[in-house]
Amino acid sequence: MSDEMISLFQPWLEVTTVSNCTIDCSYCPQRIFQKHYHGCKMLTLSDFKSALVSVPRYVGIHFSGFAEPFLNPQCIDMMEYAHSKGHRISLFSTLVGLRNTDVERLKRCDPEVTLHLPDNLGNAKIPLTQTYKDTLTAVMRRLRITTFYVMNEHFISNERAGSCTDTKGRHLRGWFFCEKLSAPQFVMLPNCDVTLCCMDFGLKHIIGNLASQSWLEIIRSPEYQKVCANRLKIDGDVLCRKCAWASVNFRTQYYIKRVVQRYYVKQCIAQYCKK
Repeated sequence: MSDEMISLFQPWLEVTTVSNCTIDCSYCPQRIFQKHYHGCKMLTLSDFKSALVSVPRYVGIHFSGFAEPFLNPQCIDMMEYAHSKGHRISLFSTLVGLRNTDVERLKRCDPEVTLHLPDNLGNAKIPLTQTYKDTLTAVMRRLRITTFYVMNEHFISNERAGSCTDTKGRHLRGWFFCEKLSAPQFVMLPNCDVTLCCMDFGLKHIIGNLASQSWLEIIRSPEYQKVCANRLKIDGDVLCRKCAWASVNFRTQYYIKRVVQRYYVKQCIAQYCKK
């Protein structure tokens, strides 16, 4: 079983460190997020520490969410703090904002790293400066890279529950399954609001706030329990029914295509490393 599939059944908290992502990927529904989010623009280290107080150690902390994490200059500090508290650390990043001199600090956090690489179509606005190339080289040499993504002609969109521009309209009827409703995989925003998952760019399901509530209180919140209960109903107004992950056929096709895509990207990385 792949690392991707294993990770699906682990609880985690995704951290959105900033509200404005300058990478502005063409597939990413940033405009929808910015339209609905009205909090502070940047998560502070102090707020992050306060939010983490009630989060159990077995909950992984993913620095990803709805924006490039290293656009916040305190991101490394947050990662070090979460690691010191015993949390498993994961990172989904383009590396924009990360300094080459911080790679060693990042390594000590022992993160599982998913790299979002530049593409030939310009879908991800990653500035190909010498600084970026040096940082990318250092990361590939020093860190544990588990997955790669490239938004080229081989990219497979997960549709973000109907928010992406390439989305086909969906509304699932009947029972459905999602591991995020069994092992919570929440997203925390810069103001410490917590939303259902990484598909909720429109912030349809704000289920609590870690600055004023505990992790357990959020899991028991009426909004989260409402979504969980809807799994066993015929229909309902929950984001999950618009989400491609609720479709067994989509999941199967996605993982098959990802095997091919990961092979292709690894070949590209190998060629880059030789150069």
